[in-house]
Amino acid sequence: MKNITMLALLASLLFAGPARACNADPIVFIHGYSGWKSQFDTMINRFRNDGTPACAMYKFGYNSLTQSNKASARQLRSFINNIRPNHNNRRANIIAHSNGGLVSRWYRVFEGGSSATNRLVTLGTPHNGTSWAYGCVSPACFEMRYNSSFLQDLNGRGCDVSLWSAVDEIIIPQTSARCGNSLRTSSVGHLTLMVWKGVYDDVRRFL
Repeated sequence: MKNITMLALLASLLFAGPARACNADPIVFIHGYSGWKSQFDTMINRFRNDGTPACAMYKFGYNSLTQSNKASARQLRSFINNIRPNHNNRRANIIAHSNGGLVSRWYRVFEGGSSATNRLVTLGTPHNGTSWAYGCVSPACFEMRYNSSFLQDLNGRGCDVSLWSAVDEIIIPQTSARCGNSLRTSSVGHLTLMVWKGVYDDVRRFL
């Protein structure tokens, strides 16, 4: 009897069809400089509570402390290319915080991301640089400085929707976070942009 049960189990594994694709546009959440993936958990839970299937949401992590945004953008390209087949090759939406928005823009402009993505919503991204970046030393920090060669190469390209806060203590001046279709969101601090309900509501308007 045990052998028959084992054979039945093996047969079910062998002849089961492929896993069903996730019937929703993928959403990729990208943290900022020195950040981590779980910082978006609150926003992800809000999406889930509002009906977005869990299979559609992904968190992309990268090493912002040691590598350039260009290298991170190449990793983002591989990441999105790997998940799109699970969604019938639908284009991805990206929600990126701070420096993650610069990684996303480079991906869209120089790594083929414009054809693989739909919306890019950035939260407190230093699109035009920030004085805070002069207080740290790393490739990504250099790229966040005013008039860096990285920002000059982007030359305003790759933007879509940018949300910015008038009291952001990291993006200085705060209006540096404006690029493309810009919206002043809730007046909250830099990290709070990822967890505040009012910011989430603004993000939802564009997806």
